Amino acid sequence: MPINAYEQQQAQRRQSIPAPAPAPSTSAVDQTRITTATSGEQVPRELKTVYLPRESLPRFLNVAAVNTARNRETCGLLLGKDKKSKFVVTTLLIPKQHSTSDTCTMDEEELVMNFTEERSLITLGWIHTHPTQSCFMSSVDLHTHSGFQRMLPESFAVVCAPTSTPNFGIFRLTEPPGLQTILDCTQKEAFHPHPLVPIYTDADKGHVQIKDSLSLEIVDLRDE
Repeated sequence: MPINAYEQQQAQRRQSIPAPAPAPSTSAVDQTRITTATSGEQVPRELKTVYLPRESLPRFLNVAAVNTARNRETCGLLLGKDKKSKFVVTTLLIPKQHSTSDTCTMDEEELVMNFTEERSLITLGWIHTHPTQSCFMSSVDLHTHSGFQRMLPESFAVVCAPTSTPNFGIFRLTEPPGLQTILDCTQKEAFHPHPLVPIYTDADKGHVQIKDSLSLEIVDLRDE
């Protein structure tokens, strides 16, 4: 999913899958504090906890099964509410999209914007499959996620790799140095190397908590 105008607008407004072994990451330490600019000063603040329904993982894999069998990626958005002390994911939205074996692009973004605005939902994260690859953040994934995390520091990315072990991971860019490293990247090719610094880390070992008791609504705009 490439960075797009939809991410800009959002700023304004594990049941059947076993617990995985530690997912591959370029950093063993999650950064739980971020830096924001206030009156010219650098002020740290804690990341708010994000609750993610455990059922979102197997249910998304079920939605993606047809594409996965065809070696095509599937993507979705994890939407939810701000509950003051935390964020809670309530909805898995599958946008209209087109994909290949290693890319997935959202189509008709206005449908997504209308949906989130009508329900007063916030984009808290995004999820996509690696049909035949392992569980990691590709350079395309890193650039996609930088747009989300720049707008909402708590944003996270879920990668599902059905044929790999571990079969999913929940990630975020380190801050610092990951987020700024990606934002400063000027490489034009879709897949390209980045500096050997800890660019991303495991968000589910930090501010993202998987919960069994939370319900999840799935809306598939591809059916409309």
